[in-house]
Parts: sequence; C-alpha cells; structure tokens
Amino acid sequence: MKRVFSLLLAVASIGAASAQCTTDFDFGTSLWGASPDASVGEQFDTAYVNVPYNDVFHVLVPIDASAIEPTFQLPLDSIILVNTTLIADSGAGATMNFSDVGLEIQCNNGGVSPNPCAFHGGAQYCADLTGTPTMAGYFAMSLEVEAWVTVFGVAVPQPYVFDGYILTIVGPNDIGESSDLDFTLFPNPANERVQINLPAAGSVTSAAIRDLTGRVMHSTQVFSNGQLVVDVAAWAEGIYFVTLEGETQQWTERLVVRH
Repeated sequence: MKRVFSLLLAVASIGAASAQCTTDFDFGTSLWGASPDASVGEQFDTAYVNVPYNDVFHVLVPIDASAIEPTFQLPLDSIILVNTTLIADSGAGATMNFSDVGLEIQCNNGGVSPNPCAFHGGAQYCADLTGTPTMAGYFAMSLEVEAWVTVFGVAVPQPYVFDGYILTIVGPNDIGESSDLDFTLFPNPANERVQINLPAAGSVTSAAIRDLTGRVMHSTQVFSNGQLVVDVAAWAEGIYFVTLEGETQQWTERLVVRH
C-alpha cells in the first residue's frame, strides 16, 4: 500500500477552507495516479520567501487496494489525511508544521464528505498548496493517513506514515547561488552510484549527504577534479539531501535513490 499513500505526500497540512483547484488532470486509463508523482522524480514548483505561492496536487484513488498492491486484496473505501510534518534539511532533522513556513493545504473532495481531506475510492480529487512562504529551506514532507479498507463488510482504518516529497523554499539571498556554482547530480534517480559534478571545485570546502532524518550517509572534505562519486547501492530507496558548503555559502540538491 505504500505507493497509494505516497500519492498524498503533497498534502502536508490539513486545511478546512474551500479549495479553488479543479479535478481536471488527465490520468488516461489508469486506475490510480498522482500529479506531481515523486516516485518518478516529479516535484512541486519551487516557492520563494515573501512571494505568494500556489500549486495543485491531483490524486486518483482506486476502489480496490489491489490496483496498487496485488497482495492487498481488499476494497478501498477512502483515504483520509490526519496529520503532517515537515523535516528541515539540517543535521538535527528539526520538525515543524506547514503553517510554520507560511503555507497551508486546502483539500477539495467535491463535497463527498464533511472532511475536505477525505478522498473516496473511484474518483479524482485535488488540493491547493498555497500561502506566502516565510522561511527558506529544503523540507521533507512526512504524512500520516488512514486508509479505510473493507473487511467482511466492515470499514476498518489502517494507519500509515510515509515520506517522499521535498518542498523547496528559496530565500531572497539564495536566488542565483546555484547557477554560480553549477552543481549537478548524475544520474538522479541513482541506482548504484551518483556523481556530483562541480566544475568550480575551489568553490566548495566540504560535501555531505543526509537522509530524511538528518543522518549523515556520506561526507568528505576533498573534491578531485571537480567530481565526487558516491556508492549508494546499499542505501535504502528514498529521498536524500546533497549539501555542499563553501566559505560563505551553502547549496543543497535533492537526490533520489531507486533500485
């Protein structure tokens, strides 16, 4: 069921207000889907501090959980978002709410339930990610949901917690830094190894890769010929942060590991 709920990772806080989004995304003949979909490398638009922001998340919920996970042969009644957190890109892995960065989510389920963040099976829904960001950074979204499946005719809630989407909020002093550095990762998503390309090698004094909890997976003080190759074959699939530091600046990019 993990991929079902990763569809909802963009819904990073619960909003009671009426959403303005419309359920108009073309999922073709798929029984389920999401847009953007982090499992294929898609992300939400970059946000900027003190600049009004809005992006739309679309989700198509199946009527049977087996459409996503064949071993889970149960009808899927609905998926309900119950709690969310953001994890800041820092060694401490500080957690916060969406409102702490000036944003909120406004769900739109078309009135099928009094709870706007209750999405029933067999239909498409959307949510507005909106507000005016007040804090810059790279944030991993963590989501708690309840999946209501039918067991012998009775609806039973199943709790899950999932990670996956990254929210990027750029501060006024950060615009243009990445282009000065020309910092790229290849391939991304990575399977066995990832190469960090840094033509201006002298601009960086150290590099570190952290997981979503802030745990350091790799660090170094030395770059050779503007490149660093890191073996990720033994790492768990998921989202990581690659952070490069110079004498006065810091740059961070998102790395996806997928085997």
